[in-house]
Amino acid sequence: MPHKTMKIKSHLSHKEIDERYRKCKSTVEKPRWNLIRLMTKPNNAMLVVEAAKAVGFCQRWARHLVHRYNKEGASGLLDKRQDNKGHEPCLTDKQAAKLRNALIKETPPDKGLWTGPKVVSWIENETGIRPSSKVTGWNYLQKLGFTLQQPRPKNIKSATPKEIDEFKKN
Repeated sequence: MPHKTMKIKSHLSHKEIDERYRKCKSTVEKPRWNLIRLMTKPNNAMLVVEAAKAVGFCQRWARHLVHRYNKEGASGLLDKRQDNKGHEPCLTDKQAAKLRNALIKETPPDKGLWTGPKVVSWIENETGIRPSSKVTGWNYLQKLGFTLQQPRPKNIKSATPKEIDEFKKN
């Protein structure tokens, strides 16, 4: 099956692309510049499949980068991960403070210990927002400085016979 050639817009000359490739310090951006450089060589430009293989990209990612370069020019090859702030947290700072107070002063509905799913339930009751995962509750427990706690077992030697019998029954 013959490979389709991809046209690359002439935002920069091959010489300028080559210069940017050589001066690039970013380990993320350098192979991107190399991909475009290999595909714009004046006398023996590579197909996207060959260039992708040469720089270690899959063909799909290479095509995506070429489309970005054609659309945005040189800025299309920049590493844009630092601009990604992620999604907004479920709780505002005020709500997180309210959750912290609840974790300290209140007991969960089942009278046990606070767990991730119980925190998710609290968030849902308090804000009306259903977090997408039970892990969200555990993340909030950690974020607010809470750690997994379990009471230490008592030494059986210091227990009275009545306490030992009660323990065996339960």
